[in-house]
Amino acid sequence: MRFFGSMLLLPALALASEPVTNAELRSEIDVKLGRVQQFLKAQKLGGVLLTAVANFSWVTAGIADNHIVITSEAGTSSLLIMDDGKKYVVTSNSEMARLLAEDLNGLGYEPREYKWYEDKIVPDRKLALIREIAHGRPIGTDLPYADLRTVGDQFAPLRYPLTDSEAKKYRWLGRNATEAVASVARRIQPGVSEFEMETMASDELMRRGIRPTVLLMGVDDRIFNFKHTTPSAAKLRQYAFVNVCARRWGLVVSTGRFVYFGAPPESLRQRVHASAQVSANLLAHTRPGALAGDLFELARRSYAELGFPGEEQKHHMGGAIGYAEREWVAVPGSRETVREDQAFAWNPFVAGTLSFDTFLVHKDSAENLDLIDDWPVITVQSAGQTFRLPDILVR
Repeated sequence: MRFFGSMLLLPALALASEPVTNAELRSEIDVKLGRVQQFLKAQKLGGVLLTAVANFSWVTAGIADNHIVITSEAGTSSLLIMDDGKKYVVTSNSEMARLLAEDLNGLGYEPREYKWYEDKIVPDRKLALIREIAHGRPIGTDLPYADLRTVGDQFAPLRYPLTDSEAKKYRWLGRNATEAVASVARRIQPGVSEFEMETMASDELMRRGIRPTVLLMGVDDRIFNFKHTTPSAAKLRQYAFVNVCARRWGLVVSTGRFVYFGAPPESLRQRVHASAQVSANLLAHTRPGALAGDLFELARRSYAELGFPGEEQKHHMGGAIGYAEREWVAVPGSRETVREDQAFAWNPFVAGTLSFDTFLVHKDSAENLDLIDDWPVITVQSAGQTFRLPDILVR
């Protein structure tokens, strides 16, 4: 799915609602290339090979996409960025023409091409091209490749602090993905299957130019029995959950909405509020410098205080999001650290309920990217702060 092309960064048919300008995208790319140069210096590398879809999209401000197989996080083309500022696209003759004409047009990447089969035989022509460019300097790679040094884990934190233009794109994505999910929740009727809900959600997202990466549709008992309700032939009676992760510009948003036909039992409402309270407690303490392990412990205490001890043992409660569905998940003892202007998707489960939105964390606040008009909300207090989180839609 290509959202940008032509000689300009924005497509010829771009809508007026596009959240960023060409100048903002150029500035975003400059910031990221600066981070890459700092990384190369710190790692004592002559260059880094970026093949992972997340990094390919990130370093090009989401203009370029090396996806072919949409279920793979390894792209079919690589970007090689050197410590002298030179940039190369290294790919097969099957991919090069399109990349140069569309995705990478105007971004300053020099082509290095090999025949489609030459990276699959010995000698490996792709590797030879990389070595020719490197002139003996050490090269890192975000995905394991040949004998290059794998630095994917060290590279990932470069993606975490979001630029102003990324925040604008994320706000657009959160609102539009949630409106797509809400549209499904408002349209479904008892008797619809989870497979049909999956189809509806995919359609609503892709009509908005958004690609789903996770589609979990649950109804009735399956919501209570399973944490991940991969779609089945089960048909809705009263209670449904539409839950997606979705991508545009490389950024991934998480959003989910519940709908209940009839009057929800009080026990269900109590669990919805408990889940929202755990989420609010996490959000109130997700501030720059906080440690993931401490946030896990906070969730554990919150579950117990709300009458659901041990719930943290049954499923993770989420963590950082961005160019992956989860950049990291909070686990006991983790030293992962919250960054300013980093995105988070906490997803605390409480016995058949889930609070599930995407937030952008600032210095002193957390901004809900998934908040939309005309959807019921729960207002929750934590640590002197107020959070508006999604409630069940009663139909």
